[in-house]
Amino acid sequence: MRALPGVSAYSTPDAFEAMFEATSARVYAYARRHASADVAPDVVGEVYLVAWARRADLPNEPLPWLLVTARNVLHRHWRTRSKQQRLAAGLEGVAAMAAASDASPDDRLALADAFARLSEDDRETLLLVGWDGLTPQQAAEVLGCTANAFAARLSRARRRLSTHLGDPAPLRLAALPTGD
Repeated sequence: MRALPGVSAYSTPDAFEAMFEATSARVYAYARRHASADVAPDVVGEVYLVAWARRADLPNEPLPWLLVTARNVLHRHWRTRSKQQRLAAGLEGVAAMAAASDASPDDRLALADAFARLSEDDRETLLLVGWDGLTPQQAAEVLGCTANAFAARLSRARRRLSTHLGDPAPLRLAALPTGD
């Protein structure tokens, strides 16, 4: 974090632009995972609008803060949508992730089936680390819990996923998305 409150490395337009260039693809990938291709760019735009307005308060490591903001923007968005629309958008996001994989179709189907059997909380826990590339500490910030609580959640989620896969072999994490 910062030494002085209200002082940020992103206070200047050039520094903010550099931060945007470094993080926007990851924020887009997060938004795209939770929303349709039509909605995700609007979510990203709103995230950076909030970030610009609060640029003096941005932490030196802004990605977790930006993902928390994206999560809040998405929650507001989904409060206005039906559950069926949310499920359809979520499935669209999973399909986009699967298309980027180089795994065999059978392996992708097995993983998708096992993943679908997990609770929403377990899926989010695994995706924050495995897809968004956050450290457990950063993911804990996104979910609003302690690093130890997140580590326990992650361990349980991995164990449940392995159980659903029926294969005790460790899972390989996918490459981080580029936001395409």
